[in-house]
Amino acid sequence: MENIRESKWLYIVLSLLLAIFLWLYVGSGEGREEINTIRNIPVTFTNVETLEERGLMISEGAEQTITLEIKSTRSVAMKLSEKGAVTAVVDVSKITAPGSYTTGYQLNTPSSVSQISYSVVGNVQNISYTVARRSDRQVEVRGVFNGEVADGFQRGEFSITPGSITVSGEEENVNQVDYALVTVTREDEPLSATFTGTMPFQLIGFDGQVLDAKALRLTTNVDMVDVTLPVVKLKEIPLTVDILPGGGATADNAEVHIEPETITVSGDEDALDSVTKIVLGQIDLQTIFDQNTITFPIDVGTHLENVSGVTEATVTVKITGLTTRTLEVDNINFINVPEGYTPEKVTLSCLVQIRGEEEAVNAVIPSQLRVVADLKDAGPGSQTVNATVYLDGSSSVGVVGGDYKVVVNLRRN
Repeated sequence: MENIRESKWLYIVLSLLLAIFLWLYVGSGEGREEINTIRNIPVTFTNVETLEERGLMISEGAEQTITLEIKSTRSVAMKLSEKGAVTAVVDVSKITAPGSYTTGYQLNTPSSVSQISYSVVGNVQNISYTVARRSDRQVEVRGVFNGEVADGFQRGEFSITPGSITVSGEEENVNQVDYALVTVTREDEPLSATFTGTMPFQLIGFDGQVLDAKALRLTTNVDMVDVTLPVVKLKEIPLTVDILPGGGATADNAEVHIEPETITVSGDEDALDSVTKIVLGQIDLQTIFDQNTITFPIDVGTHLENVSGVTEATVTVKITGLTTRTLEVDNINFINVPEGYTPEKVTLSCLVQIRGEEEAVNAVIPSQLRVVADLKDAGPGSQTVNATVYLDGSSSVGVVGGDYKVVVNLRRN
């Protein structure tokens, strides 16, 4: 009997709890449908790539939202009201020409919300947008430097990769773009080293003003470019020549004047530090009779740049402090005579100029001079061949000039 009473009271308690739960459930409206407004539902477009293949693009209305009234239970409404839970999808695959369009859409909802758990009430909002002709155009990327370069340094030309970009968008907007501009700014201190970096750019119109790419709905194939702005050191370098002694003269007897005396070059700081002069070439004093002017190209090598713009130097050499004397020499000899031939002198004597200290020059006699002609490359018959003059018995006097010639007849034996 006692057990029966206890069971009875247990049923009564459970019934009361169930009744309270049902009352709370019904009172909260959880199981009851209601109308809720969902705002800022983003509109997305599918098959946009199909438009691009047809040379078209969405020029207006690509970024818009809609507002819908949804009838559902409170729990479903809470899921649909979460940010980004619902999107309105518009398929543009069937559009083949530019124009203004107003079309329907398909609602995409979370997988946890079935289509039968809600319904759209009120006026269904259509999607309006504009399709325009799409244009692609390549424009140059330029660079500009805002700032100062340190004293003794010079900046070079911008190197930008890629050197051009593709601008895409509505044709009339794309045609406003003249070029893309990268700006390197140095405000804290002067630039004294090469600048490198990956940087954004701006689109510049034909009026020189910055274009609002977002407002014009312009896109580019890249967002950043690699930029190098060379900054090199400047240095003034003297020009010089190597003087080879000859003809009785040494460097002490040569007055050398070079025009220009110096040039300004640019290059890497380490490369410039080791450069103290630029040698134009060699001058053999044997070839200088009294005064000669010789032109040399200025070669600064591959690691430096000649920023002076002068590509040639004029070198004037004047011999001083020496005496010259001309002697008639008939001591003509032949070497390397071809086998089977005999040389016959046609030139019987040569005028040879010698140079040195006056006393030493006056002491030289013609018999000390020898004219030697090399017949290694000679052929039969009469011909002019090069000759070398030797002075025997004097080390302080030299023969001036190396362009001596004699005429010889090679006769077959």
